Amino acid sequence: MTTLSSQKSIVIIEDSLAVAVLIQDFLKKLGYQNVHLCESGRTGIQVFEELAKSGKLPIVILDYSLPDMNADAVMSEIFAITPDAKVIIESANEKTDETIKNVLRYGAYEYLEKPIRFENLKNTMQILEEEDKLIENKLPQIQKQIGSLLNSAVQISLARIAEYCNITKDEVLEHMKQLESKGKVIRLENIKEISCGMCSSVQIRQTFHCPACNSSNFKHCKLIEHFKCGNVSFEESYKNNICPKCHKEIKTIGIDYRTMENYVCNGCGKILAQSSYEYLCLRCNSKFKLDEAKWITSEGFRSQFLFKSGSKIRL
Repeated sequence: MTTLSSQKSIVIIEDSLAVAVLIQDFLKKLGYQNVHLCESGRTGIQVFEELAKSGKLPIVILDYSLPDMNADAVMSEIFAITPDAKVIIESANEKTDETIKNVLRYGAYEYLEKPIRFENLKNTMQILEEEDKLIENKLPQIQKQIGSLLNSAVQISLARIAEYCNITKDEVLEHMKQLESKGKVIRLENIKEISCGMCSSVQIRQTFHCPACNSSNFKHCKLIEHFKCGNVSFEESYKNNICPKCHKEIKTIGIDYRTMENYVCNGCGKILAQSSYEYLCLRCNSKFKLDEAKWITSEGFRSQFLFKSGSKIRL
Protein backbone atom coordinates (compact mmCIF):
# COMPACT_ATOMS: atom_id res chain seq x y z
CA MET A 1 0.00 0.00 0.00
CA THR A 2 1.15 3.58 -0.55
CA THR A 3 1.84 6.26 2.05
CA LEU A 4 -1.68 7.61 1.49
CA SER A 5 -2.96 4.89 3.83
CA SER A 6 -0.97 6.23 6.79
CA GLN A 7 -2.75 9.58 6.43
CA LYS A 8 -6.28 8.23 6.08
CA SER A 9 -8.60 7.80 9.09
CA ILE A 10 -11.04 4.89 9.30
CA VAL A 11 -14.07 4.51 11.57
CA ILE A 12 -15.24 0.92 12.17
CA ILE A 13 -18.82 0.83 13.50
CA GLU A 14 -19.31 -2.77 14.64
CA ASP A 15 -20.98 -4.09 17.80
CA SER A 16 -18.86 -7.26 17.82
CA LEU A 17 -15.54 -6.22 19.35
CA ALA A 18 -13.88 -9.41 18.11
CA VAL A 19 -14.83 -8.69 14.50
CA ALA A 20 -13.86 -5.02 14.83
CA VAL A 21 -10.42 -5.86 16.22
CA LEU A 22 -9.77 -8.39 13.43
CA ILE A 23 -10.57 -5.73 10.82
CA GLN A 24 -8.48 -3.14 12.67
CA ASP A 25 -5.44 -5.47 12.86
CA PHE A 26 -5.70 -6.27 9.15
CA LEU A 27 -5.98 -2.59 8.20
CA LYS A 28 -2.92 -1.76 10.28
CA LYS A 29 -0.99 -4.40 8.34
CA LEU A 30 -2.02 -2.56 5.19
CA GLY A 31 -0.57 0.65 6.61
CA TYR A 32 -3.68 2.29 8.10
CA GLN A 33 -2.76 3.53 11.56
CA ASN A 34 -5.67 5.88 12.36
CA VAL A 35 -8.41 3.29 12.93
CA HIS A 36 -11.22 4.09 15.38
CA LEU A 37 -13.51 1.39 16.84
CA CYS A 38 -17.13 2.20 17.72
CA GLU A 39 -19.60 -0.33 19.15
CA SER A 40 -22.78 1.66 18.42
CA GLY A 41 -24.19 3.73 15.60
CA ARG A 42 -24.49 6.86 17.76
CA THR A 43 -20.86 6.70 18.90
CA GLY A 44 -19.73 6.09 15.31
CA ILE A 45 -21.60 9.17 14.08
CA GLN A 46 -20.04 11.32 16.81
CA VAL A 47 -16.51 10.11 16.03
CA PHE A 48 -17.11 10.59 12.29
CA GLU A 49 -18.33 14.15 12.84
CA GLU A 50 -15.33 15.05 15.02
CA LEU A 51 -12.88 13.73 12.42
CA ALA A 52 -14.72 15.40 9.53
CA LYS A 53 -14.73 18.77 11.32
CA SER A 54 -10.99 18.46 11.94
CA GLY A 55 -10.41 18.01 8.21
CA LYS A 56 -9.76 14.24 8.40
CA LEU A 57 -12.67 12.82 6.41
CA PRO A 58 -12.68 9.14 7.42
CA ILE A 59 -13.69 6.02 5.56
CA VAL A 60 -16.54 4.25 7.39
CA ILE A 61 -16.83 0.47 7.71
CA LEU A 62 -20.38 -0.04 8.95
CA ASP A 63 -22.13 -3.15 10.23
CA TYR A 64 -25.66 -3.20 8.83
CA SER A 65 -27.37 -4.26 12.07
CA LEU A 66 -26.40 -2.49 15.28
CA PRO A 67 -28.04 -2.55 18.72
CA ASP A 68 -29.18 1.08 18.58
CA MET A 69 -29.74 1.78 14.86
CA ASN A 70 -29.41 0.18 11.41
CA ALA A 71 -27.20 1.22 8.52
CA ASP A 72 -29.92 3.34 6.87
CA ALA A 73 -30.20 5.58 9.93
CA VAL A 74 -26.44 5.81 10.45
CA MET A 75 -25.80 6.65 6.78
CA SER A 76 -28.52 9.29 6.83
CA GLU A 77 -26.74 11.21 9.60
CA ILE A 78 -23.28 10.66 8.13
CA PHE A 79 -24.35 11.99 4.72
CA ALA A 80 -25.99 14.97 6.43
CA ILE A 81 -22.55 15.79 7.88
CA THR A 82 -20.65 15.07 4.66
CA PRO A 83 -22.43 13.89 1.48
CA ASP A 84 -19.06 12.75 0.08
CA ALA A 85 -18.46 10.17 2.82
CA LYS A 86 -17.31 6.70 1.72
CA VAL A 87 -19.29 4.05 3.61
CA ILE A 88 -18.51 0.33 3.28
CA ILE A 89 -21.36 -1.88 4.48
CA GLU A 90 -20.66 -5.25 6.10
CA SER A 91 -23.50 -7.72 6.53
CA ALA A 92 -24.33 -11.42 6.60
CA ASN A 93 -27.12 -10.66 4.13
CA GLU A 94 -26.37 -11.40 0.49
CA LYS A 95 -25.92 -8.60 -2.02
CA THR A 96 -29.18 -9.62 -3.69
CA ASP A 97 -31.07 -8.97 -0.44
CA GLU A 98 -33.42 -5.99 -0.78
CA THR A 99 -32.03 -4.29 2.35
CA ILE A 100 -28.51 -4.35 0.89
CA LYS A 101 -29.76 -3.11 -2.49
CA ASN A 102 -31.40 -0.21 -0.66
CA VAL A 103 -28.25 0.91 1.18
CA LEU A 104 -26.26 0.72 -2.05
CA ARG A 105 -28.91 2.82 -3.79
CA TYR A 106 -28.84 5.19 -0.83
CA GLY A 107 -25.16 5.87 -1.39
CA ALA A 108 -23.05 3.15 0.27
CA TYR A 109 -19.70 2.88 -1.50
CA GLU A 110 -19.33 -0.91 -1.28
CA TYR A 111 -20.73 -4.02 0.37
CA LEU A 112 -18.71 -6.77 2.03
CA GLU A 113 -20.40 -10.03 2.97
CA LYS A 114 -19.75 -11.54 6.40
CA PRO A 115 -17.67 -13.40 7.30
CA ILE A 116 -15.39 -10.82 5.68
CA ARG A 117 -12.74 -12.09 3.32
CA PHE A 118 -9.73 -9.88 3.93
CA GLU A 119 -8.75 -10.10 0.26
CA ASN A 120 -12.03 -8.35 -0.63
CA LEU A 121 -11.41 -5.68 1.99
CA LYS A 122 -7.87 -5.16 0.68
CA ASN A 123 -9.18 -4.77 -2.90
CA THR A 124 -11.75 -2.20 -1.76
CA MET A 125 -9.14 -0.15 0.11
CA GLN A 126 -6.80 -0.26 -2.89
CA ILE A 127 -9.57 1.04 -5.15
CA LEU A 128 -10.22 3.90 -2.72
CA GLU A 129 -6.53 4.80 -2.71
CA GLU A 130 -6.41 4.75 -6.50
CA GLU A 131 -9.35 7.15 -6.55
CA ASP A 132 -7.50 9.46 -4.14
CA LYS A 133 -4.46 9.40 -6.44
CA LEU A 134 -6.64 10.26 -9.43
CA ILE A 135 -8.05 13.24 -7.53
CA GLU A 136 -4.52 14.46 -6.75
CA ASN A 137 -3.50 14.09 -10.39
CA LYS A 138 -6.64 15.92 -11.48
CA LEU A 139 -5.98 18.91 -9.22
CA PRO A 140 -5.34 21.38 -12.10
CA GLN A 141 -8.57 20.23 -13.75
CA ILE A 142 -10.47 20.63 -10.47
CA GLN A 143 -9.14 24.16 -10.11
CA LYS A 144 -10.33 24.91 -13.63
CA GLN A 145 -13.78 23.47 -12.81
CA ILE A 146 -14.07 25.63 -9.70
CA GLY A 147 -13.14 28.72 -11.72
CA SER A 148 -15.74 27.83 -14.36
CA LEU A 149 -18.47 27.31 -11.75
CA LEU A 150 -17.69 30.64 -10.07
CA ASN A 151 -17.77 32.44 -13.42
CA SER A 152 -21.08 30.92 -14.48
CA ALA A 153 -23.14 31.66 -11.36
CA VAL A 154 -24.14 34.80 -9.49
CA GLN A 155 -23.55 32.80 -6.33
CA ILE A 156 -22.81 29.16 -5.62
CA SER A 157 -22.68 26.99 -2.53
CA LEU A 158 -19.77 25.00 -1.16
CA ALA A 159 -21.93 21.85 -1.33
CA ARG A 160 -22.66 22.36 -5.02
CA ILE A 161 -19.03 23.00 -5.95
CA ALA A 162 -17.96 19.87 -4.04
CA GLU A 163 -20.50 17.71 -5.83
CA TYR A 164 -19.83 19.03 -9.32
CA CYS A 165 -16.07 18.64 -8.85
CA ASN A 166 -16.45 15.27 -7.07
CA ILE A 167 -14.30 16.31 -4.12
CA THR A 168 -15.00 16.85 -0.42
CA LYS A 169 -16.29 20.09 1.05
CA ASP A 170 -13.08 20.38 3.05
CA GLU A 171 -11.02 20.22 -0.15
CA VAL A 172 -13.20 22.86 -1.78
CA LEU A 173 -12.95 25.06 1.30
CA GLU A 174 -9.15 24.96 1.10
CA HIS A 175 -9.31 26.17 -2.53
CA MET A 176 -11.79 28.89 -1.62
CA LYS A 177 -9.67 30.15 1.29
CA GLN A 178 -6.73 30.52 -1.08
CA LEU A 179 -8.84 32.39 -3.63
CA GLU A 180 -10.35 34.56 -0.90
CA SER A 181 -6.88 35.50 0.40
CA LYS A 182 -5.96 36.58 -3.15
CA GLY A 183 -9.10 38.71 -3.44
CA LYS A 184 -10.57 36.54 -6.21
CA VAL A 185 -13.72 35.37 -4.45
CA ILE A 186 -16.12 36.87 -1.94
CA ARG A 187 -17.63 34.79 0.84
CA LEU A 188 -21.39 35.22 1.14
CA GLU A 189 -23.96 34.20 3.73
CA ASN A 190 -24.73 30.50 3.98
CA ILE A 191 -26.92 29.10 1.21
CA LYS A 192 -29.75 26.72 2.06
CA GLU A 193 -30.79 24.48 -0.81
CA ILE A 194 -32.88 21.40 -1.55
CA SER A 195 -31.13 18.06 -1.68
CA CYS A 196 -32.23 14.51 -2.48
CA GLY A 197 -33.66 12.60 0.47
CA MET A 198 -32.01 9.41 -0.77
CA CYS A 199 -28.44 10.39 -1.73
CA SER A 200 -28.18 14.03 -0.47
CA SER A 201 -27.29 15.35 -3.94
CA VAL A 202 -27.99 19.03 -4.62
CA GLN A 203 -28.21 18.37 -8.36
CA ILE A 204 -31.99 18.63 -8.39
CA ARG A 205 -34.38 19.50 -11.20
CA GLN A 206 -38.00 20.53 -10.76
CA THR A 207 -40.40 18.60 -13.02
CA PHE A 208 -44.03 19.46 -13.77
CA HIS A 209 -46.95 17.20 -14.58
CA CYS A 210 -50.71 17.30 -15.07
CA PRO A 211 -52.60 16.26 -11.90
CA ALA A 212 -55.27 14.61 -14.07
CA CYS A 213 -53.26 12.45 -16.50
CA ASN A 214 -49.68 12.87 -15.17
CA SER A 215 -48.45 14.11 -18.56
CA SER A 216 -45.48 16.50 -18.55
CA ASN A 217 -46.40 17.95 -21.95
CA PHE A 218 -47.79 21.47 -21.45
CA LYS A 219 -48.23 24.68 -23.35
CA HIS A 220 -48.64 28.12 -21.90
CA CYS A 221 -51.89 29.92 -22.72
CA LYS A 222 -53.80 33.07 -21.91
CA LEU A 223 -57.54 32.98 -21.15
CA ILE A 224 -59.91 35.91 -21.42
CA GLU A 225 -63.02 36.22 -19.26
CA HIS A 226 -65.71 38.53 -20.69
CA PHE A 227 -67.56 39.98 -17.70
CA LYS A 228 -70.79 40.81 -19.57
CA CYS A 229 -71.64 37.30 -20.74
CA GLY A 230 -69.30 35.25 -18.53
CA ASN A 231 -67.46 33.64 -21.45
CA VAL A 232 -64.03 32.22 -20.65
CA SER A 233 -61.94 31.00 -23.57
CA PHE A 234 -58.49 31.21 -25.16
CA GLU A 235 -57.19 34.62 -26.20
CA GLU A 236 -57.04 33.56 -29.87
CA SER A 237 -60.81 32.88 -29.85
CA TYR A 238 -61.44 36.63 -29.45
CA LYS A 239 -60.95 37.56 -33.12
CA ASN A 240 -60.61 41.34 -33.54
CA ASN A 241 -61.48 41.69 -29.84
CA ILE A 242 -64.95 40.19 -30.42
CA CYS A 243 -66.30 37.79 -27.81
CA PRO A 244 -67.01 34.41 -29.45
CA LYS A 245 -70.09 33.88 -27.25
CA CYS A 246 -72.05 37.16 -27.32
CA HIS A 247 -70.21 38.75 -30.28
CA LYS A 248 -69.74 42.00 -28.39
CA GLU A 249 -66.45 43.91 -28.53
CA ILE A 250 -64.21 43.85 -25.48
CA LYS A 251 -62.54 47.19 -24.93
CA THR A 252 -61.10 47.96 -21.51
CA ILE A 253 -59.22 45.44 -19.39
CA GLY A 254 -60.52 45.38 -15.84
CA ILE A 255 -63.89 46.80 -16.93
CA ASP A 256 -64.97 44.65 -19.87
CA TYR A 257 -62.69 41.68 -19.33
CA ARG A 258 -59.71 40.21 -17.54
CA THR A 259 -56.88 37.94 -18.66
CA MET A 260 -55.61 34.83 -16.86
CA GLU A 261 -52.28 33.06 -17.35
CA ASN A 262 -52.83 29.31 -17.53
CA TYR A 263 -51.44 26.05 -18.84
CA VAL A 264 -53.04 23.52 -21.15
CA CYS A 265 -52.13 19.86 -20.85
CA ASN A 266 -51.43 18.47 -24.31
CA GLY A 267 -52.15 15.01 -22.95
CA CYS A 268 -55.76 15.41 -21.81
CA GLY A 269 -56.59 19.02 -22.77
CA LYS A 270 -57.25 20.07 -19.18
CA ILE A 271 -56.77 23.78 -18.45
CA LEU A 272 -54.65 24.29 -15.35
CA ALA A 273 -54.09 27.41 -13.29
CA GLN A 274 -51.00 25.66 -11.96
CA SER A 275 -49.37 22.34 -12.79
CA SER A 276 -48.32 19.87 -10.12
CA TYR A 277 -44.61 19.44 -9.59
CA GLU A 278 -42.03 17.21 -7.98
CA TYR A 279 -38.26 17.04 -7.86
CA LEU A 280 -35.91 14.74 -9.76
CA CYS A 281 -32.45 13.91 -8.45
CA LEU A 282 -29.99 13.93 -11.35
CA ARG A 283 -27.60 11.75 -9.38
CA CYS A 284 -29.75 8.74 -8.37
CA ASN A 285 -32.93 9.48 -10.40
CA SER A 286 -35.13 9.51 -7.29
CA LYS A 287 -38.36 11.50 -7.52
CA PHE A 288 -39.71 13.24 -4.46
CA LYS A 289 -42.02 16.00 -3.26
CA LEU A 290 -40.92 19.11 -1.41
CA ASP A 291 -41.90 17.74 2.01
CA GLU A 292 -39.74 14.66 1.34
CA ALA A 293 -36.64 16.69 0.50
CA LYS A 294 -33.63 17.32 2.68
CA TRP A 295 -32.18 20.78 3.10
CA ILE A 296 -28.42 21.37 3.07
CA THR A 297 -26.81 24.57 4.29
CA SER A 298 -23.24 25.47 3.32
CA GLU A 299 -21.05 28.51 2.73
CA GLY A 300 -21.84 30.68 -0.28
CA PHE A 301 -19.31 32.27 -2.65
CA ARG A 302 -19.18 34.41 -5.75
CA SER A 303 -16.40 35.60 -8.02
CA GLN A 304 -14.97 39.01 -7.19
CA PHE A 305 -14.87 39.78 -10.91
CA LEU A 306 -18.31 38.46 -11.83
CA PHE A 307 -19.85 41.85 -12.53
CA LYS A 308 -16.90 43.33 -14.37
CA SER A 309 -17.45 43.13 -18.11
CA GLY A 310 -15.24 40.52 -19.77
CA SER A 311 -13.52 39.58 -16.51
CA LYS A 312 -13.10 35.97 -15.47
CA ILE A 313 -11.54 34.40 -12.45
CA ARG A 314 -8.26 32.65 -13.16
CA LEU A 315 -6.83 30.17 -10.69
